[in-house]
Amino acid sequence: MDLYDFVLFSPSFSEKSTNFAIKSYKTVILLRMSNAKSLNYFSVTNIDLREVAGTESHVFSNDEISIILNGRPFDSPFLRVGQVYQIPEPRVLLVVNGEADVHLDLEQYHFEKGTVVVTAPDMIMEFERCSEDAMLCGIVVKEYLHVAESMVVNTKPKESERLLRMMYLLWDIASETPFRSDTVRQIAMSMISDVKYIKQESERMEAAATPSRSQLLFQQFKTLVSQHCDRQRNIPFYAGQLHVSPHHLSTVISRASGHSVMYWINRAVALRAKVLLKTTDLMTYEIAERLNFPNSPAFNNFFKRETGVTPRMYRISDK
Repeated sequence: MDLYDFVLFSPSFSEKSTNFAIKSYKTVILLRMSNAKSLNYFSVTNIDLREVAGTESHVFSNDEISIILNGRPFDSPFLRVGQVYQIPEPRVLLVVNGEADVHLDLEQYHFEKGTVVVTAPDMIMEFERCSEDAMLCGIVVKEYLHVAESMVVNTKPKESERLLRMMYLLWDIASETPFRSDTVRQIAMSMISDVKYIKQESERMEAAATPSRSQLLFQQFKTLVSQHCDRQRNIPFYAGQLHVSPHHLSTVISRASGHSVMYWINRAVALRAKVLLKTTDLMTYEIAERLNFPNSPAFNNFFKRETGVTPRMYRISDK
């Protein structure tokens, strides 16, 4: 297959780069988990990637890496608005057309042309909205690529062009026989490194322009909630970890996010409960114990209040 067969970017890139470009795989993703929703295990090892990417996509896949070019999530029978997906492998997605509103773990994002997404292992995602013309390019690395944290970055045209060229190069090298594992690994790691650099530069520019202690505290708080919500669900604990008073923490989180401290804690706990219900055979009382509830009724009441259904109903539901 010739790279020039791919659909081209519209002219926000230079004329020269347009000859290389494409439209892409789509913004999948994530997590505003409202009423009962099925948790879909989205691993490239148990899914037909052509189903996921759509009929116009180009797909390469072997035991080490999968590459998707011209993916159209709107056309995919697997990716659906309102469904929740658990993504086990690290992956890099570049939005080359269209837009989408997506939840990734506890964060809501708007994806548009030029957005690049790097997911850490076991990311939870949910689509809220996806345009019909949305397209992405993406790689899924099954081994050896370490991604410590997820990243969502809105890139400049030249940065998007560079990442796209790297994906083309990765496709070319991966298609060679015999498979050049070391070269593929180095290119994939270079892409991650480049995204990290773009993100750091963007954050540095933002911090220099409009530093916000409230937003920094909010981000630190959400990180702590993700780490400790299994065992800790009280405001003084998180306030102590952040070296502020409970009142100050409550005020800052409310102003920064429009939601209370307990909203974020309960949301994280409900997410953990949903994952355990859908991905393990643990009994309800065992999940209650793991999540530090005093007993099963307390866990059941909490879960129904947060999701609208009982744990049992959520576990057996298909949608």
